[in-house]
Amino acid sequence: MPEQIDYLTTMNKGNYALALTLLDSEIQKKPNDPILYYNFAICCFQTKNFKKCIHVLDDLIKEYPKFIELDSAYRLKVFALIEQKEWVEAERLIHDRLRYSVDDPKLLSFLAHIYEYTHRLEEAIDIHRRILQAEPNYKNSLNSLGYLLALKEKPSQAEKIEALNSLKKLLELEPNHPAYLDSFGFLLQKSGNHAGAWKAFQKALKLNPNHPVLLERLKNLRK
Repeated sequence: MPEQIDYLTTMNKGNYALALTLLDSEIQKKPNDPILYYNFAICCFQTKNFKKCIHVLDDLIKEYPKFIELDSAYRLKVFALIEQKEWVEAERLIHDRLRYSVDDPKLLSFLAHIYEYTHRLEEAIDIHRRILQAEPNYKNSLNSLGYLLALKEKPSQAEKIEALNSLKKLLELEPNHPAYLDSFGFLLQKSGNHAGAWKAFQKALKLNPNHPVLLERLKNLRK
C-alpha cells in the first residue's frame, strides 16, 4: 500500500499546487480546523492566486477570531493585497493591526513598501528608521534605509553618512548577499566612488550570475 502523502511535507518541498489538492481533501475530512484553511491560504499565495488567498483568509478571520496564528493571517492578507497593488486597502489594514502590535517590524516593513511604491519616499524612510530604533539589526530596514537615502536627488551630508553606516552594518551582518551588495554599490556609485561600486556589483554578480539589474548597473558604470 503506497504511503500517504502529507500536505506539510509537500509544502516544505515547494510543491504548493499539489499541497492545495491534499489540503482540499483534508478540509473535507476536518471542516472545522483553522490550521488547514491557513495553510490553504499560504498555498494560494505561493501559487499567485492572491484573490483566493484573501477570500480564504477573510473567512478564516471571521470564523475563528481566536485562531492562534491570527496575526500571521493578517500579515499574509496584507502581503496578498500588496501583490495585487491594492495599496489603499493594504495600508488601511496595516494601520488597523498596528493598534494591537505597535512596533511589529513586518507590518511596518509592509507599510514602508507601500509608501515607497506610492511615491512617499520620506515617509518610507521614516518607517525604516522607526523599525531600526526598536531592532537595530533588522536587515530589511538597514538595506531599505541605505538604498532609499541613496535614491534621493539631493541627500544631506548627514543622510549620506546614515546611508553608508546602514549598509556597512548590513554587510557586516551578511557580507555575501547579492541584493545588499547591490544597494551598497548603488550608494557608492551615487557618491562618485565608481571603483568601489564596480567591486560591489562584480561580487554580487558572482553570487547571482546574469541578474539583469546587476548587469545593467555594470553596463552604466562602463559609460
